[in-house]
Amino acid sequence: MPVEIGIQSYTFRKFDIRTVADKLQQLGVQAAEVWDGHLPASTPPAEVESILAHFRSRGLRVCGFGVVWLRDPESARQLVQFAARLGADYLSVDFRPDDRETQQAAVAEAQEAGICLALHNHGPGHHFGSSERVWQAVSGYPREMGACVDTGHYLRSGEDPVAVIEHLGERVHAVHLKDFVDERKEVSPGTGRLDLPAVVAALRKQGFAGTYVIEYEADPENPSPTLEPVVARLRELLGQE
Repeated sequence: MPVEIGIQSYTFRKFDIRTVADKLQQLGVQAAEVWDGHLPASTPPAEVESILAHFRSRGLRVCGFGVVWLRDPESARQLVQFAARLGADYLSVDFRPDDRETQQAAVAEAQEAGICLALHNHGPGHHFGSSERVWQAVSGYPREMGACVDTGHYLRSGEDPVAVIEHLGERVHAVHLKDFVDERKEVSPGTGRLDLPAVVAALRKQGFAGTYVIEYEADPENPSPTLEPVVARLRELLGQE
């Protein structure tokens, strides 16, 4: 599969899901990680198919779904099944570190569905706020259990995203390219502390074959003007120019 650039749909959280697809087409990306606020797992199947058809008509696919909370084994199975129905490569997840039963159910369902689980790190103080805690959570499971590396949250936690990618290695199943200048102030990816070329190089060195997903939360009313140069820069780094 060719290298893809995508957007986390939460970036466009002020818009409905079909309008999000229209805006992503205008940006020239190929995929979306879909936030469950845009497309809940309870959405009727006919509506899901209609939305997927709209995405396809815009030259887009769903690369991932989430970030979702795995509450218990049954909800975990249902969410994995829903992500698979969307055609997603992975489900971005969070869960209680001590809830082995739910984790095991999610992994078994992911293996059955042929998709991956990507444990999302959050900011300082979260139970998966460090790469070591993520590694401890995923390394005891089969390869289907891996990580979603949110570069912005790692910067907020005082970790270098390049070192995180090297640490987690082949368990990096997804990425959120996000940037902060300090713990609170978010900026366009690559204009703050995020060394975008180094992150792309680290992912490619590790053999990352997933979608390079941009996430930008600072301007939900109109993020497209900020995203346009980021998409262009990422295309350049990925050799798509």
